[in-house]
Amino acid sequence: MHQKKHRIDSINKSLEWKKLSCGLWSSNRGDIGFKTREGTAEGIFINKYITQVCCEGESMRTVVDTLTFKYLGSSFYKDKNHIYTHYDMADGGNFWIVEDADVATFKIIGDCYARDKHHIFGERAMVMDSVDYKTFKTKKGIGCFAKDKNGYYFWDSKIEITEISDSEIKKVLTVLQPL
Repeated sequence: MHQKKHRIDSINKSLEWKKLSCGLWSSNRGDIGFKTREGTAEGIFINKYITQVCCEGESMRTVVDTLTFKYLGSSFYKDKNHIYTHYDMADGGNFWIVEDADVATFKIIGDCYARDKHHIFGERAMVMDSVDYKTFKTKKGIGCFAKDKNGYYFWDSKIEITEISDSEIKKVLTVLQPL
């Protein structure tokens, strides 16, 4: 496996990736990349540069405006045209445009969620249609827990407080109660 690591690192080295002021990276070929890490079964981590916006298959160079690109928090990024997300996975994950996100009103709330003028977004689920927009609340520092008028959520799944036995989770939910 060291041979594979060396080969991949040699490719990245030959591309002379340089960090841009916006946090993205540029290669000597003019590619724009999002730097992440890919893990192997042996526990070796290799730098990986995502150069395409997932699913559209378009080059980040033609989609992302590097002059306005910035990290918002959680897994979200934005430029003047789009909201983006990167969800880290063992293979380095993907980088994609968040569908239905309003760039002008998009704001991070808590640790794992965001909202715009129409939707609540979860870091993993993206648009969370099953939550009540007006009463959805969360708080920074409590992880991926939230509540609305219908109950409590962990990530994008509704949880029943009566079925929770873990004392640490119960503490987090009591923090949400007065919100």
